[in-house]
Amino acid sequence: RCSVMRRKDRQRDAAFAWQVMREAPYATLSLADGAGRPYAVPVSQAADEEAGAIYFHCALAGEKYEIFRDGCEAAMSAVSRAEIIPDEYTVAYASAVARGRLEIVTDEKERMRAIKILCMQFDPEAGEKYVSCMKNSGARTCVVRLSVEEITGKEGNG
Repeated sequence: RCSVMRRKDRQRDAAFAWQVMREAPYATLSLADGAGRPYAVPVSQAADEEAGAIYFHCALAGEKYEIFRDGCEAAMSAVSRAEIIPDEYTVAYASAVARGRLEIVTDEKERMRAIKILCMQFDPEAGEKYVSCMKNSGARTCVVRLSVEEITGKEGNG
């Protein structure tokens, strides 16, 4: 589902937004803590359009983990291209925003699939190397799914 965007001339379809989420070097995860205070943090994301999910990993402790450990609503934004246009005071860009619900992945099959997607995004030539990494640090790694309910893409060419 796409939300209403003010600049219709810059709005792109969901396929474009998923592509931005796949290509962006990182995304910013935005949450609200228990007191309603905003909390935003960069994460290394892996988008799986087929599953309607964006995955990331983190430690099993810390402020971020405490906020979402029981599930919560969240937003994630990413920029896959940003080029300053000299003398025009603008930026050419490709961006996306996804909204949905965060949940810790507990199903082992989905967890390993998410780890594989994450690893392949950052090292496409690694093959099955992620399996040995998971044997060494898997128990300490929390895999989180943003079940995407809404995603929008936007592009500006200066």
